[in-house]
Amino acid sequence: MIQIRLALIGCMCCFGCSLCIGDCPLDHYRIGCNADGIAGTPDDDQLFVDCSQIYRHSDPLHSSDPTWLFWHYPMYYSSLYSRYQIGEPGFDVITDDAARQLVGAANSDYCLWIECVRVRTGLTARNTGYGITLQQPGDRFCHSTMPESHIHLQYRLSAPAGQTISTPYWITYRIIDSLGRYEASEEFTLVFFADPLPGDVLVDGTVDGNDLMRLADSWLAAGSGYENDFYQRTDINRDGIVNLSDLAELGRYWLMSLNL
Repeated sequence: MIQIRLALIGCMCCFGCSLCIGDCPLDHYRIGCNADGIAGTPDDDQLFVDCSQIYRHSDPLHSSDPTWLFWHYPMYYSSLYSRYQIGEPGFDVITDDAARQLVGAANSDYCLWIECVRVRTGLTARNTGYGITLQQPGDRFCHSTMPESHIHLQYRLSAPAGQTISTPYWITYRIIDSLGRYEASEEFTLVFFADPLPGDVLVDGTVDGNDLMRLADSWLAAGSGYENDFYQRTDINRDGIVNLSDLAELGRYWLMSLNL
């Protein structure tokens, strides 16, 4: 309980607070370009998000510890507001990796917009201090015009007191440069309350051909995992490579759907 309270206090302290930029203990998506870090390759001018912190604080019993236990974030109930909520992850930009950081000045050389592509109805992402509300496809905000690059959103779901949420809620984003210096990022999905079905890599409640195509796009990709959210969950068994084992796991759940 103490850890949970500390997490909530941290959320409030970092909720758009420039004083917390350097030492924020919460998780972040970090925006950059040239994901492979190699100059002269096709992704040099494509935006991406570093996911190495995502789900780091996913264990509700150890909410301040780096566990990466689940493929979702818990939410904590506020009886004051009759809703579940959590204040991480936030959005920031890469500044400690010269090969992958953005070139130029925000809102001058590039202008980044964070756009909601898909969201399960009922979930809302807000930063009331900056007037940000994301609750349906097409909602977006301009990250480059914020007073600082370190922006937190509070994720919320209204619910009656005592109601238990046992199915996943999700929001899918992409990053767009409205000045055209960089190509848009690939879509990436954030999940709350419960893990998606194994093989539901797009996270829409069903394992189908769209998930199979996403797995094919990552075929034989290999790496440690955290930095790319296990290739957006296509490394289903999290063994460090997308291969036949993951295809077999997807097949086990083929055409299964959650009762949402």
